[in-house]
Amino acid sequence: MKKIILAVALLAGMTFVACSNDDDKKTIASCVTCEAYTSAGISVPEFEICEADFDNREQYEQFVDLTESSTNCN
Repeated sequence: MKKIILAVALLAGMTFVACSNDDDKKTIASCVTCEAYTSAGISVPEFEICEADFDNREQYEQFVDLTESSTNCN
């Protein structure tokens, strides 16, 4: 139950974080959009996850994999 609440809290927090186009960044951010879903009575709206929001690609891929266990991301 704690893992579900933590995952939902992380996903809800990510809905407020937007991918920004920083002028000093040379690379294009890789982003996916995940569909809205409901878990444990909590509705999570559609949101976007960007690689630039993570320290490395492995963390990004793990988060996307975790998110895809609850909803579809593309």
